[in-house]
Formats: sequence, structure tokens, C-alpha cells
Amino acid sequence: MPKIKFRDIFVPTAALVIICGISTALLAGTNELTKEPIAEAERSGLQMSMEAVSMDNADRFERLDIDDNTAECYKVLDKDDNIISYAVTTSAKGYGGTIKVMTGIDISGNIIGVNVYDNSDETPGLGAKTSHESFCGQFTGRSADKAFAVTKDSQKFPDNQTVDAVTGATISSRSVVSAVDHALEIYKLAVGGEGQ
Repeated sequence: MPKIKFRDIFVPTAALVIICGISTALLAGTNELTKEPIAEAERSGLQMSMEAVSMDNADRFERLDIDDNTAECYKVLDKDDNIISYAVTTSAKGYGGTIKVMTGIDISGNIIGVNVYDNSDETPGLGAKTSHESFCGQFTGRSADKAFAVTKDSQKFPDNQTVDAVTGATISSRSVVSAVDHALEIYKLAVGGEGQ
């Protein structure tokens, strides 16, 4: 039986430890370098989404303190600091992951627009179509007083307003509806004086 030498064990082990250390340092450095650009891209995406669901005379957005850590609500102000609408960001679990939705509601209680600004984990060509105007546009102009349901669920929710699901993407469509319904609840809290 051959005798095992110390260096036969030590050299490969030391090499593995060094490689692991270098890899960890490189990953940590990459994370540090990309952290701020990723955060900036998220802020930019949020800003663009708020603008997409706001009225033309929107001048600035002011975040409200709300008692809900799963949503964010912003007052939309004109140049004279009058509240002209609210922009609410919510999310719901979709077919493939989390779907993020921005809902704009005017001070009269009507939906200005719905913008699905992140559905990147949904199936391309199916669930990803929930961000298209043909789906999101169904909410525009409707009342924030009543919840929504996908048309095929109307028997289960007879009092809800309905929207047609994206063909082949009922789960993703229901998720957007759920996120919009959550936004309507947040809006009612904000208008009720919770964040003004």
C-alpha cells in the first residue's frame, strides 16, 4: 500500500481554498458594483410606471406613509401642489413569479390606468401579455369603488367588475386583477385620510 504524503493532501486542499476565496471576492465585488445600477434601474422603472398611470398635468409624486408593507402609495401633485390623483404600486404571485402593478386613480375615484411594470417571470407570449394595453386598458375609466374579477370568475364574484383574461394566461390575469384590487384598498385608505 503506497504511503500518502502530506503535500498530496495539502496542495490540492490549499488550491481549492484559494480558488474559493478568489471566487467569493469576485462575486462580492460584482455585487457591490452592480447594486447601485440595479437600484437606479428599479427607481427609474417605478418613476416611468407612475408617469404612465398619471394625468398629463402631473408635476411630482409624494410618497405616503401607509400601514401596508406590501404596497406603496404616492400622491400625484400638479405644479400648484394640488392632489390630482394617486399612484399605487402592488404585487401578486403570478404563474411564474411576482407580478408588479402600478394603478393610477384620480380624485374622483376612477382608474386612470394600470401598468404592469414587471411580469418578467411570466410565460413569454402568454402571461407576459398582461402588460399589453389590450389587457390593462380594460381597467381605465372604471370605478375604484368595486373590486374586479376575471370574466370567467363572474359567477363566483357576481358583484365585481369584470375584465377579460389574456387567452391562455388566466392565472397571470387573475394576479393582475388581485394586485389592482389591492391598490383600490390602498387608495381608499389614502383618500380616507390615512396618508394625507
